[in-house]
Amino acid sequence: MARCRALDHVSLTVPDLDQAAAFFVQAFGARELYRRAWAPSPEGDTDMAARFDMSAHAAFRLAKMDLGGSGLELFEYRAADLEVRRPRNCDAGGCHLGLLVDDVDAAAARLRALPGVRLLGDVSEIGAGHPLAGRRWIYFLTPWGQQLELVSPIPPAIQDRSQ
Repeated sequence: MARCRALDHVSLTVPDLDQAAAFFVQAFGARELYRRAWAPSPEGDTDMAARFDMSAHAAFRLAKMDLGGSGLELFEYRAADLEVRRPRNCDAGGCHLGLLVDDVDAAAARLRALPGVRLLGDVSEIGAGHPLAGRRWIYFLTPWGQQLELVSPIPPAIQDRSQ
């Protein structure tokens, strides 16, 4: 078995790289580490197509971000055959990032003030009887429609039980 040591990074494909990078900087204090761009030759690139499971004519721009000490890669692809419909959380391929914040209510209030952000409901608290009872959370959509979640730290009483 190949044992995983840690999660190195998460990658999101976004429709507008500049908008997404600016959002993570403004909303969460992310730091942009570098940018890269790649485009295939006019004939296409079958090697890259095989490595990335993408069109041989796809090009991309990438921004590597530091988000709270974790790696976040933002990709903006360009190709004639891009699929623009995003899967919902309940669809195959659907996903979200859970972002740990110190104060979910304050973070949600800041997000509510950002243009294009849509909070999905109100901040909720996990009820008694759940292994994470007392933890607070809320889902939201970024300006480009990516689903993310704010979560509070695990309550100390729960951390004590797990040690």
